[in-house]
Amino acid sequence: MSMSPRIGKQDLESMRDRLDRLLSDIGGRTWEMLERSMPVDVYESETSVIVTSSVPGIEIDNIDIQVVDNVLTIRANVPERSETTEGTWHIQERRTGVIERSIPIPRSADIDRADASLENGVLTITFPVEEQAQRRRIQIRSGSGSGPQH
Repeated sequence: MSMSPRIGKQDLESMRDRLDRLLSDIGGRTWEMLERSMPVDVYESETSVIVTSSVPGIEIDNIDIQVVDNVLTIRANVPERSETTEGTWHIQERRTGVIERSIPIPRSADIDRADASLENGVLTITFPVEEQAQRRRIQIRSGSGSGPQH
């Protein structure tokens, strides 16, 4: 009579933990590669939302910017290099093809009045903050009294 090994709850949890760590490591590396290929900063001031992105060596005609449902998508086409060399490549890390980043932007951004510029490999997109969405300070009144005042 042969006995099959029993897998207990603790064994399954241990396998799940190991699988989660493995997938997290793989996903983390993929995300890290994506961020390095087109890193972005998003900053909101009282009057504007500013997005900057590093796109070194990419010509203005090869960059497409779109906003759909308050998600900003920056797509850049990095053309194939026409370098011809004789010899052996040791490292080849510069990407070619399409790179893309999609990031949510605050709902307060006025998409219709956005402005974009490219200087020294840095793409800057400025969205004015809609006036009705600008922050306003609310005065707090003292709790002393008989109740809400009308």
